Amino acid sequence: MVKSILIIISAILLLQGQDGLPYCTLAQPLEQNARKMRQLDVEALNTSEKKIIERFCSGVKETLSMGEALSKFPKPQPELLTTYLKELRELTSQEEVIYQLYRASLSDAIQTEDNKRFEHLTSIGLEPLHQPRIRADAIAYYQKNFPTHSIKSLDLLCNEQVLEKKSIQFVLEQEQAYEEHLRILKRSEAQQIRKTAKMGSRNSVMITAETTSSGAIDFEAENLNPYRVTLTLDFESILNLKTSIHLPLSIELRGYSKKKILALDRIDSTKSVNYKSSYGWVRGSPFVKHDDAYVYGLPFAKGSTVRVSQGYNGDTSHKGLSAYAIDFPLPMGTSIYAARDGIIVGVEVSNTFGGPSPEYRPYANYVVIEHDDGTMGNYYHLKQGGTAVKIGDKVTKGQLIAYSGNTGYTTAPHLHFSVSKVDPVSMRRPMNLPVKMQTMMGIVTCPRCGDYYTVQ
Repeated sequence: MVKSILIIISAILLLQGQDGLPYCTLAQPLEQNARKMRQLDVEALNTSEKKIIERFCSGVKETLSMGEALSKFPKPQPELLTTYLKELRELTSQEEVIYQLYRASLSDAIQTEDNKRFEHLTSIGLEPLHQPRIRADAIAYYQKNFPTHSIKSLDLLCNEQVLEKKSIQFVLEQEQAYEEHLRILKRSEAQQIRKTAKMGSRNSVMITAETTSSGAIDFEAENLNPYRVTLTLDFESILNLKTSIHLPLSIELRGYSKKKILALDRIDSTKSVNYKSSYGWVRGSPFVKHDDAYVYGLPFAKGSTVRVSQGYNGDTSHKGLSAYAIDFPLPMGTSIYAARDGIIVGVEVSNTFGGPSPEYRPYANYVVIEHDDGTMGNYYHLKQGGTAVKIGDKVTKGQLIAYSGNTGYTTAPHLHFSVSKVDPVSMRRPMNLPVKMQTMMGIVTCPRCGDYYTVQ
């Protein structure tokens, strides 16, 4: 079937001979995995089917050629594209069958303590080996049974596990955009802050305190940013003062707003008063309600097709509060479009660094859009200088906003997309939300690794 389609495509291309859409990139990850699978000894797998890998690799080669041919069309060819995507899905299913055999075979090698088979299976470094549970089992067996013999791929896995733990700790200590332990200001200090504070800087959200004639202390919060923020105020100690409000206090501040948030009343007018406090803030709000009926667009050019490398609840990093995020592997410089109308509230495109360890996390370039329901659309890992918008711009769904890159904590060029609000428990960390996305094939509600979508 694939060969006959290729013949038809080639004939058409002889007539047209123009470059078009990059569909060939969709099959490239499969081709990279096929290279590794060619090193796999079928005898090491728990299967009697000897040609399973050979068939997969052959199918990948033909489908890659089909994608390269499709890429030379100046515009999408719906019928041929449907066939191409069907072949990709079938190959993805075959790939998962091989991975299941690989996982079962590796587990069997560990249980039977077959060191030779274990070393062969782990030295190839197939994708399942990086899944947390399988990785943990492989590392435990390696450290126990190979005290003097080194396996390079397993040494790298050990480093990967250590870095992942560090990354999780890093996220807990310093989550996106959170500023904490800030000093309460005197009213006289606020005017200078208003003149010098940059948008998004630590002091762009400030709290001032002033003592009244009755001896009470009034606290006022001001947000100098165009977007809403969540502010949390807490006290380490309070002497001869009281408040009727439960502490710590967490509130939402709209963009460019100011309001009185708290009053501490003097208990005994004959005694002195004192307090020790600090506050912190994060972009966004836990009090907003996401419009679950809204259907987002895919953040790519109309007619283009993309692959999901990590979907909801992905094995690598989409867990916990980050569960509802999607990773799309993309060539560097791919155009990124707004998935929903909104206002640009965050832009960082000055970074050039990217790499597979947590110390690169602060160097991710991004664009953040605040939607009309108060949620945030997050577009991460952009290229240096890779933006077509600035903070404060109003954008519409389908408008060009940025260009993909490989900055921050990343192993390959891709776009990390999510919609979030502030977690109502911690009041400081982003919490991703599940969304609906429109594709050529219909509405998607649960994107998974290996899915292919065409932009409507």
